Amino acid sequence: MINATGRSFALPVFAAAVMLFGSTAATAAACPNPPIDLGMEGWGPNGADALPCRTGVDRPVLATQTPRLRAKLSGDNQLLSADFVVRTGETRVAELTAKNVPAGSYAEVTLPQGVLVDGTVYRWDVRTSDGKHQSKWVGDCEFQVDSVAPNVPVVSSADYPTSGLNGAPGRAGVFTFSPNGSTDVVRYGWSLNTDTFVNRVEANGAVDVPITPTSSGLNVLYVHSYDKAGHPSPVQTYLFRVADAPRPTPPAAVWNFDETDGTTAADSTGNGHSLTLSGATFGVGYSKNGQVNNTSSFSSTESALVDTSRAFSVSAWVKLDVANTTYIVASQDGEQESGFALRYSADPSTVGVWTHLVGVYEASKVSLYVNGKLDSTANVTLTSAPGSFVVGAGKSGGVRVGQVAGTIDHVQVWDRALSAAEAAKQSNLVALRARYNMDELTGTTTKDEVSGQNGTLSGSVGWGSTLADPDDPNQVWRSKDKWLRFGEPGTGEMTAPRPANLRTDRSFTVSAWVQHRDFGDTADTVVSMAGSPFVLGYRPDTGRWGFQLVDGTVALSYSPARANRWEQLVATYDATTGKIMLYVGSDASDSVHAGPQSFDRAGELQVGRGVVGDIDDVRVYSGAMDADDVFKLYSSSRH
Repeated sequence: MINATGRSFALPVFAAAVMLFGSTAATAAACPNPPIDLGMEGWGPNGADALPCRTGVDRPVLATQTPRLRAKLSGDNQLLSADFVVRTGETRVAELTAKNVPAGSYAEVTLPQGVLVDGTVYRWDVRTSDGKHQSKWVGDCEFQVDSVAPNVPVVSSADYPTSGLNGAPGRAGVFTFSPNGSTDVVRYGWSLNTDTFVNRVEANGAVDVPITPTSSGLNVLYVHSYDKAGHPSPVQTYLFRVADAPRPTPPAAVWNFDETDGTTAADSTGNGHSLTLSGATFGVGYSKNGQVNNTSSFSSTESALVDTSRAFSVSAWVKLDVANTTYIVASQDGEQESGFALRYSADPSTVGVWTHLVGVYEASKVSLYVNGKLDSTANVTLTSAPGSFVVGAGKSGGVRVGQVAGTIDHVQVWDRALSAAEAAKQSNLVALRARYNMDELTGTTTKDEVSGQNGTLSGSVGWGSTLADPDDPNQVWRSKDKWLRFGEPGTGEMTAPRPANLRTDRSFTVSAWVQHRDFGDTADTVVSMAGSPFVLGYRPDTGRWGFQLVDGTVALSYSPARANRWEQLVATYDATTGKIMLYVGSDASDSVHAGPQSFDRAGELQVGRGVVGDIDDVRVYSGAMDADDVFKLYSSSRH
């Protein structure tokens, strides 16, 4: 017999002497019970551990010409036998008996080699015997033998043919798998650039499979076909070359929602995929304006934007007003249902907080990124969706559902799969939250150009500017010719309200121009926030500029801080990678892994505490700038 682990074990055979007393009727033996749990090729101790008894189109197809048959016996006797008979039509081809089977156990026989023929349908029955009496025959179980593997499949692709350089990394192509003359192929297994065959697709014959290359140059597609018996075919290797993609393909559509009125949101790519607002309006968004929704509003295009049979990606910023249900941020209409839906499930902790979502579909797999980090994946094949692209709602049963109660901004669509790095970058969209030009030259306040609120000057702080040119009576000072001047150390500072929508547990950037005149033995703060989620300033222990987070992680400038010259300091925290960076001018000075920054406090902005010198053009952003962003900022504001 075979146990659940697949190993053979011997059932004990007990000899027993039985004394019978009483009437003659007590000695009359009853017929044993008919067998139950009939199965084939079983390995475990339970009925479900074998291929079940079936007839007709559900009959099993076996890869072996020597299958095992089994059935469970029961009766009054402790030891029983089972008679098996195998037929094709009405012709008996095999008769086998399993003897000395303990009651309650499985009787099992194996058909010998040479009895069965490939392609033939067979039927088998079984009965129980105790040596004197037999049960009725049961079974009528059918099976077919197929010990021949299918032919090697044929692979072709118009998108990625075997000649030339085609497509690009991240751009899906359709590959056709064909059975190459085999009539019993039921599925294919495939993998790209590794022969693991981890992907499966069911098919009765040829099938089109969307596959997305992830690298340029030579790619190798490995394909098996399988028949009903589970035989894999020989391996087909399909070689094709993918063109380089030095710069990622831009989005097919982008809606910034920066309009102030009307019912049309323009597609900023110039591709003409404008959105028509249905009940939605324009209001304050993540960056400038956004689409303000309620539970009966949305916006939509005239026609479809993505082919749901191929790779695509969708990203959006969303801020919920309430979180008591599931909302659909973006979707595309099918006839009755959305072909896909970028959804946001109820989570009270996200109310009033801007959150970035990216949905990626490729090779029958969907991936969801939340705030730049992979949140979940699932294997799914999307349904056809030839209708409108919709922002702020979905479709179910032919009607609009899932309307967002909140604001949506900066929605983008690609006709390719974004990489994890690209998803992280999209979540780092840089949005200016506060900017103090410090151009007033008089008074005790300085204006935030973003919010219109004022920062307040206190202590030994006043105004500075470029010296007047006596030879130029029409001299005009530009913004960079005016600044704040801090005098006696430790007494002067500018304080301002915490910038709206800034979170220091998410990616952020802070920058300032500083001209220090007298480095001392104490730390000087150029920019910080109350509660110290970050401090950007001078560190006397090293004589360098530094950017420190609340957990003590510090990024330092490579070179010592220099007095009496203007330096631009730019500090970034990237929540997707956990890294902080400090730039002096346009040069990256240091990069340090900080780990999760879970510290966010509603503290006020603080500028110039401890500084003796000048500070100008203080800016705070949501999102982490990259090196290109920093260079542009330096070039446009250079002192």
